[in-house]
Amino acid sequence: MSAVDQYDVDAFAVLDSPHPQEDSTPAEIPVMKEEVTYRTSTSASGGGAVGIGRDLDQSYGKTEIRDSIVLLKDGAEQFAQVGVQERKGRGLQDREALQRLAATYVPPPGLLDVPIDGESETAFETLRRRRVLLIGAQEIDCGQFAAAQRLGYELQERHSELVVREELSDPDFRLRADALFVEQEPAVVLVDLRRSSQDDLLEVQRDLVELTQQIERYRSYLILLVPPDHMSRFEKQLPERMHMLGKPSSVEVFECHLVGEDARALVERTESASGLESLWPPKVAELAEAVSNRSKHGDDPERVFRDLLDNELHGRTDELRAKIHQRQVTGNSEWIALLLAASALESASTEHIVAASDRMLEYNRAEVEQSVPLLRLSPFTRLRGLDDENFDVGSREFRPPGFGAQVLRHFWREHPDLRKPMLDWIGKLPGEIRDFERHELELLVDRVADLAGVGGAELPLRLARKWSMTKAGRESGGAQTSNSASDRSRRSIAVRLLTTTATDLFLGKSVRQRLWAWSREGSADLQLVTAEVCAGIGHSFPRVALTRLKHLANAENGLVRESVREAVQQIGIQLGGSQFLRYLSEWFDGASPARLRLLSEAVAEVLREQNGEVDAQLATSFWQRALGAMPPEDSRTIVQSWLRAASAVSPAQRDSMVESLVQATSCDSIRIAQVEHASRIERASLDLSSLRDDSLTSVVHQLWTRLDEVDPVWR
Repeated sequence: MSAVDQYDVDAFAVLDSPHPQEDSTPAEIPVMKEEVTYRTSTSASGGGAVGIGRDLDQSYGKTEIRDSIVLLKDGAEQFAQVGVQERKGRGLQDREALQRLAATYVPPPGLLDVPIDGESETAFETLRRRRVLLIGAQEIDCGQFAAAQRLGYELQERHSELVVREELSDPDFRLRADALFVEQEPAVVLVDLRRSSQDDLLEVQRDLVELTQQIERYRSYLILLVPPDHMSRFEKQLPERMHMLGKPSSVEVFECHLVGEDARALVERTESASGLESLWPPKVAELAEAVSNRSKHGDDPERVFRDLLDNELHGRTDELRAKIHQRQVTGNSEWIALLLAASALESASTEHIVAASDRMLEYNRAEVEQSVPLLRLSPFTRLRGLDDENFDVGSREFRPPGFGAQVLRHFWREHPDLRKPMLDWIGKLPGEIRDFERHELELLVDRVADLAGVGGAELPLRLARKWSMTKAGRESGGAQTSNSASDRSRRSIAVRLLTTTATDLFLGKSVRQRLWAWSREGSADLQLVTAEVCAGIGHSFPRVALTRLKHLANAENGLVRESVREAVQQIGIQLGGSQFLRYLSEWFDGASPARLRLLSEAVAEVLREQNGEVDAQLATSFWQRALGAMPPEDSRTIVQSWLRAASAVSPAQRDSMVESLVQATSCDSIRIAQVEHASRIERASLDLSSLRDDSLTSVVHQLWTRLDEVDPVWR
């Protein structure tokens, strides 16, 4: 994974920022204390790329945010557009993913079954009886999220109508029943508070008692993941609701997650049972996944397992520090540059790693030997200088998996003078090495996201700001943006980075807060990238995405507004009509004409794509807000789309959709006239014979008949 920071004089024209006081990168980006306290994960995938410090738990359920991967041609050059990364088990929980989780999950004592020597009820019994459960643990990452998912699955098995979803605790998040639950949609809602600020936790505590009194009427359940140092306060506030998460057998967890090998035999051969038992399930599951991946590619599972477990228990910091110190003393700057390049571009082509190494030398003002082509060493020969027990030149991968990410984090933590050169270097690589393959750029971006685990949220935010900058944006002072092939490609790097970090347990809140600020006050470039990020996370976190898109709908730039409209439509189609209308309620608060117009267009498009049943109460509530806020030209667009959708469904659904419009008028003559006027399809007169669609004609007649029946003027 990788990152960008400075401005570049190249085909991307990344020059001076329109906001120099905000964009200029200091010599050292401070490490965020609350985001560095916890170690990042070392799960490996592919070329050893690792995830940020996610709570991997024991879930294989992946939610694909979006995949817009294409290759674009800009003149004679080809530049890869980077797709959005997949995310494990976040947001709306997929039923099949929860089932796979249950199949591989080892329940700790007391979660589903009472311990043999215990008399207290299980966490599941408490949740089922009290509807609110607090989960605590000894440490910040003991598998709390997976435990909550497992409990949600257990409830869903008994009550099939339940949905299981996660709500993110943003700074504006409130623990209110009417915001979290819908009466017609019983749910198990998971809220992770483990990394919330003191102020946010106090707000949650203020709301908690009132919510517990209201939750039963929603037929829903709430699971809160509480940070270790706040468990006693929450338990005092809600007695007998706190569950202290226990630890299952690590060997059993390893056995459930290891694929293609006999787990118990492997543990016995390596004599590693005691070391493995010292780890909590999320880390054990990571180890099993990494061993499975590497053994599938031909690596010796015993060696991989020993290396990974030893690295986890004892670390390689001293060994790595000694190697780097030795090269520094002897002045071997090329070895250090190759090490950094290989860690940032692990598994990329040899030529690209060596080219990146040369650029790192240039940023450090180190001499790069120039010779005639006949005498110049080949990239492969140069990279062989890095070959040792930790790096394989053939695959360009580090051993054990995850070691490459550890190298980059080590340099960031222990060599602060290198931070600015590293950011300058990584930031300019996509422009300086123009023939990057798509997977190489994805590796670079993902390595940056991992590095943010120790560098803090400002690192990806600064880099994404630079990557999203266009020449049009600079020249217009931020008012304009560009959608050329090269700009789209470069913006896709920023989108992948922000989408990954916006939903991360460590970095997410800070990144989402910045996206919120950009949606209100950012330049056109920043607003465009924000809209694309919201499109990516909208299916899993619709409230978060639509809140920011609501502000972006007021953007003055046409490209931004078009991107917002497409993002809202995409989220609406993914959610379905009823859910979509539910999340749009706050769009009417203080709405500008531009926002209302975009809303009407987006809803109209979603209704054209969706022919499923729409909940009557949600529809009526939506129409009450819409009729009170929308000017006639916008209500016409959305009313007509509603009627066209009604004409395509069953008679029972049609009656419900028509009735929701009627009920929204509250028998007010002015509202009735407004609906009647808006329903005149294609400005037809009261004579509907001009309409060719008999079903649509029937729906309009039905609406007008019902409006006449409730109109006090005619009663």
